[in-house]
Amino acid sequence: MTPHRPHALALALVAAAAWMIVARSGPLSAAETQDILRTAATRQAIDYNFSADDAALLESIERGCFNFLWQEVGRPSGLVKDRRYGEVASLAGVGFQLSAIPIGVERGWITHAQGEQRALQVLRFLRRRDTNRRDGIYLHFVRTDSGDIHPPYRNEASTVDHSLLLAGAMPAAVYFGGEVARIVDEIAAQSNWRAFVSRADGFLHMGWRPADNANMQGPGTFIENTWYLASDEERIIYFLAVACPTPEFALEPRDYYRLQRTVERHNDLLPFVVSWNGIPFNYLFAHCWIDHRRFAADEPARFGVKAPRVDWFENSRRALLTHRQRCLEVADRFTSFAPDRWGVSPCMGFNARGQSVYLVQGVEPNLRDEEDWRLGTIAPYAAGSSIMFTPTESIAALRAYRQLKDKNGAPLVWRDPDNGGFAFADSFNLDQPHVSDDNVSIDIGPMLLAIENARTGLIWKLFMSHELAKRGVKRLGWRPIADSRN
Repeated sequence: MTPHRPHALALALVAAAAWMIVARSGPLSAAETQDILRTAATRQAIDYNFSADDAALLESIERGCFNFLWQEVGRPSGLVKDRRYGEVASLAGVGFQLSAIPIGVERGWITHAQGEQRALQVLRFLRRRDTNRRDGIYLHFVRTDSGDIHPPYRNEASTVDHSLLLAGAMPAAVYFGGEVARIVDEIAAQSNWRAFVSRADGFLHMGWRPADNANMQGPGTFIENTWYLASDEERIIYFLAVACPTPEFALEPRDYYRLQRTVERHNDLLPFVVSWNGIPFNYLFAHCWIDHRRFAADEPARFGVKAPRVDWFENSRRALLTHRQRCLEVADRFTSFAPDRWGVSPCMGFNARGQSVYLVQGVEPNLRDEEDWRLGTIAPYAAGSSIMFTPTESIAALRAYRQLKDKNGAPLVWRDPDNGGFAFADSFNLDQPHVSDDNVSIDIGPMLLAIENARTGLIWKLFMSHELAKRGVKRLGWRPIADSRN
């Protein structure tokens, strides 16, 4: 999740800062400072064909990811756990769970009837109560057994977790139709985005917290911090908010285009719009569902916003290739990194005292202008989820992770799906040395969806055919790539 920012930036100042360009190795050329447009290398990556050996590896990884999302669930709700050894469900993780179900059916791991039953089970448990949401926006965490509020946690209605839940439910709605589709339509129609708009800067608050932690229907306060950057969490939030079918709840397209686009580059690599801390999931999550391959660079000027046109598929490819390069540059400091071992992104791992913790890194270029490698811990899902943009580099990394051995010659991070394993441990660090088997739903989920998209485009096809996605595309004025001026 993007870290909090200072409160009460004036709207005029935000608009004025919406397009900033920073060079890391001297001035950018005039061409570089204008727009982020599709390159020939990216077109080749889109057309990449996986070999039979690649396909076998990817099939096995997908099966392991699916095992977690199907098996590690609460009873009787069926809600997937936030993490393997946790006690709550993250509704962002539930979004990935719901999108995973059509993959399981198509790959023959479950039947259509089993998939539909699980989707209905999850959605019915979420909808049968009103204690788990505020103004239609769902909580971050809920009980795994019932989908209800979980007072031991600091409860909050979370705009990003709600967005990932809704985005993840949309492919299931299209795939199964019927009651699944009706419930998802209700969630979308009742999402009151306008209730979460900040009076200070006009952006969406990150969330709302009740005064009484056990009562979501009573008084409370908004989290001061707002979503204001043009990275993947924000863009999926605002895409869905603009697409909302209830006019009085929907945001205007200009709200999407006001998200701050700060362009930086590393040395002589191509520039791109950077995120707060520069880690891969900031460039991956929205792409699990929105098929940006199909669209030309967007056009903020059409909505009265001065900002560069950005091809978001191109932008993420540049960001992830830069991230891989940064990992290689610090390989002399951290043994885990090598040409085929790269990718740091939020994950379970271990701190310097050997305690199991949730690690959130920072890698430049980023808006923080600082780095925190968290001892060089690699999260396999970072390279795995990047496969939509970096197929060659990601396949090489996935093979390398699978081949790593411990001192006894046993697989270090591979957990065999044929024996019920979840493909990869959540993270590893060859210097500590530690491996974290405490898998996380929002790590497992994007890797599954990304691999399936890279192989067949299934989740992209389902999501983009939903009426909510069609409305978002239309309202934002996105043009098919064939009609672009690129």
